[in-house]
Amino acid sequence: MAPPPLDPERVRARREQRWAFLLRLYEAAEEAGAPYVDGWELAADLGLDRAAAERIARYLEDHGFVKNTSGNDLVLRITARGIDHVERRFLRSG
Repeated sequence: MAPPPLDPERVRARREQRWAFLLRLYEAAEEAGAPYVDGWELAADLGLDRAAAERIARYLEDHGFVKNTSGNDLVLRITARGIDHVERRFLRSG
């Protein structure tokens, strides 16, 4: 059985979730001075479940934007690359 075709709206929604997640990490680190953020709490604040949080964190970590500093939990730190990415995108849009 073939997988269902890609739905552009679902792809767009996933991209928006990843951006919101990374932006919230940036705000926590740069604005609130909290270098380590509980990824589960952040996801809950965004209305995401744990599976989505893990998927997003893994994607962001694969791209070097975040680092998971915990073995079994989801304690995240935004990296310098992640900060630069957020600031470039923010400045480009505004």
